[in-house]
Amino acid sequence: MLQSHDPASTSFCITRHITNLAENIHCSRAHKFIDVITRPRGIDIDVDAEQMLSTLRHDKVAAVLDAPSIAHFDIHWDNPQASDPNEDELYLSEFMNVFEHKMLELIELAVSRQQSVTRQSHVVEILQHLTVCAQRSQVLLKLSLSLSRFNSSLFTSRNTHI
Repeated sequence: MLQSHDPASTSFCITRHITNLAENIHCSRAHKFIDVITRPRGIDIDVDAEQMLSTLRHDKVAAVLDAPSIAHFDIHWDNPQASDPNEDELYLSEFMNVFEHKMLELIELAVSRQQSVTRQSHVVEILQHLTVCAQRSQVLLKLSLSLSRFNSSLFTSRNTHI
């Protein structure tokens, strides 16, 4: 998305923030959702990784996508010892709805652009020329193979002329 020539028509971004993750950093499952550093005195949040993610979310993505192409979810992790934030039914339902809606938008936009291009007379003419060239190339390739076989059949296995 960051290197796309037209990210608005090819990309969307979905982010999430687990609101109480920092308070539950001591839970063994927390490292699945946040970068941590294990030190002799305990586990700390990897501040550099968090800063890079923040820069990506708030600066880099926002610079290439408009607000309607960005969806954000805030999730509260109720029971870090026994549950997973991905198990929240409301979050999953909203996520699937947003994902489906954004994908359909991008597909419809791509189809519309494709139809728009193929309605232009000069594009149609170019495509017709390419089709004819491809067909002629196949004919020439077959002719070349036939000539090659004919040429090799003119000579016997002893390399003498028939």
